Amino acid sequence: MRHVPYWVIILLVMACNGGNDEKKEHSILSMKVDTVIIEPGEELLYLQSRLRVSGLSANKKYLYNFNSQENAIEKINLNTLAFEKKYGFEKEGPDGTGDNVSALSILDKGRLFISSFPRDHIFDWQGNKIESFDITAISKDLNQHQEGDRPYKTLYLDQGSRLVSLIQNFEKKSSKLAIINPKKKNMIKLSIPAIEKAKNFDLTLNSGGMEIALGNVHYLVNEGGQIILGTGVSNELYVMKIESDSLQYITYQSQLTPDEKTGSYPAIVGAQVELAKLHQQIQEDINFMAPVWDEKKQVYYRFSFHSLFEETKKMQGFPQPKGAKVFLSVLDKDFKLLAETQVSQLNQTPEYYFSKDGKLWVFENIEDEMGFVRLDISW
Repeated sequence: MRHVPYWVIILLVMACNGGNDEKKEHSILSMKVDTVIIEPGEELLYLQSRLRVSGLSANKKYLYNFNSQENAIEKINLNTLAFEKKYGFEKEGPDGTGDNVSALSILDKGRLFISSFPRDHIFDWQGNKIESFDITAISKDLNQHQEGDRPYKTLYLDQGSRLVSLIQNFEKKSSKLAIINPKKKNMIKLSIPAIEKAKNFDLTLNSGGMEIALGNVHYLVNEGGQIILGTGVSNELYVMKIESDSLQYITYQSQLTPDEKTGSYPAIVGAQVELAKLHQQIQEDINFMAPVWDEKKQVYYRFSFHSLFEETKKMQGFPQPKGAKVFLSVLDKDFKLLAETQVSQLNQTPEYYFSKDGKLWVFENIEDEMGFVRLDISW
């Protein structure tokens, strides 16, 4: 394990609400920052997906990272900062995960939930498939399916054995949140108009028989005992208690960043250079990420960022960001904004992060090794 600690003190904007009058105060925020690297042993850890397909144990002792090259899961001990074990899974056959594993989460009783379009599965750690779910087939059986509907992200809730799925229809530019009880054979679909705003920033290239679609990030996460749904285009959230089937709409006003993307964009463009230019403009605007819950400090942390691109007179190929201007918001358990700041220690988009032991862990590929920048935030 390698460990490089240092202290920084930065200014924090505190957001305080007092009746109808908005009062802004400034306070000093202290942030202890260190970087740790996971000891891989003889293993070459899979970092190509930047931990996008990974999950944490309930006590956050272990990180489980899906290795798509080997169709296996790497078990990382976050207490000892070391690789421990690899679990292999079949890709095909009755115990197969399928080819398109997109998400995993750790359940109780030695089980895990793996999403692989068009089906989601529950496995044990020996690689045996316990149960499978086909959201589209369930929707059709319950007469809840519309042509073009597709499950974008699905969560399995141990409490009540329910599924929560974000259903998107690209042709109709519509989104619904479905709550499904497979055993009771019922489904509730909830309207989510704030999520449908994202369609205003989707781009499609249609040129010479070639079609390329660029959408925006949508996320559906289970954090702090609540289901949280949002997109990258605004700070708006929908929140649902795990035992509930109704949504609470959340928004807040930032003093440091826009609350949502702005501008008007064509849905369809006819040239790749135009697609690239518009995509860059959309990404240079504000982008929002999913909140994560800090059990120790009883707050949510949420990143937002502006992508930064090289300034070029002529567009050559598809633009890739050179970095990001990153901001961090601190929200209480009811999603009231407590504090926010620019995080100068991060100059790239924080693609995977979580809270553990009162610190915010942000993944970083450090010379092809699994590393984490850890932020210990107090205010």
